[in-house]
Amino acid sequence: MVTRLSELVDTVYQSELKNKEVEAERQKAEFQSLQLQINPHFLYNTLETVVCYAVIQDSDEISEIVGALSYMLHYSVRTNLEEITVANELKHVIHYMVIINHRIGRPFDIDVRIKPEMLLRKMVRLTLQPLVENVFQHAFRYGVEDHHTITIDAGEDGDIFWVSITDNGSGMTPKRLEELRLKLSENRLADVDEGKGSPGGIGVQNVHRRIQLVFGEECGVDVESSPEWGTRMIMRMPISGSKEHQVLNT
Repeated sequence: MVTRLSELVDTVYQSELKNKEVEAERQKAEFQSLQLQINPHFLYNTLETVVCYAVIQDSDEISEIVGALSYMLHYSVRTNLEEITVANELKHVIHYMVIINHRIGRPFDIDVRIKPEMLLRKMVRLTLQPLVENVFQHAFRYGVEDHHTITIDAGEDGDIFWVSITDNGSGMTPKRLEELRLKLSENRLADVDEGKGSPGGIGVQNVHRRIQLVFGEECGVDVESSPEWGTRMIMRMPISGSKEHQVLNT
C-alpha cells in the first residue's frame, strides 16, 4: 500500500510538472505573437496613409499589396491560440499570395481541393500560411518555375481531420527528412536562432507544436518528402475539436 501510494504521488507530481511545462510553452507561443504588437494601431494607420498615397498616384499595385499586408497584420497580432475555421486560414493564405505574386512578378495559383463541407472544420490559427511560406522559401528556393505547383487538400481519417500542403519542389534528402522528424518528435517550440541556415527553418516545428498545444500531443504535423517528387506536410487534428472545447460541450 505504501509503495502504491508513493507511485500515485509521483504520478500526480509528474502530471502537474507536465502541465506546467505545457503552460509555459503556451505562454512562450503567445509571447512570440506579442512581439509583433509594437503599437499595431500606428502600423495600421501608416498602412492606411500609404494606401491614400497609392490612390492619389493611381497605383493599383501598391493599394493591393498594402491592403493584403494590412489584413495579414491584423490577423497575426492576436495573441491567443484559439481554434479557427479552415475558411479563415485559407483567406489568410489568399492575402499572402497577393503579396507573393507581386514579389515574384508573375501569377501563381494554389490548387485548393478542399470540399465545401470541410471549410468550417476547426484548426489552429496561423498554421496553414507558414507551411505555404515554407514552400516558397525552401522547396522553390531557386525560384518559381512553370512546372511548380502547390496543392492544399483536407479530409477525414477516422476521428482525425487533416489538412495537407503538397508541393513538387526540390524535396528533402532522407537525412534531412530524418532530422526534421526528429525535431518534431521533441514536441517543443523552436528557438528563433535554430532555423538559421537550416532547410525548412523553424516554421514547421512551431506549427507542429502550436497544434499540439491546442489539440494534444497525439496531433501535429507529419512530413513526407523525397528529392524525386517534392514534399507533403499533413496537419492532423481531432474532428471533435480541442480538449477545452470538448469539456465545455460535455
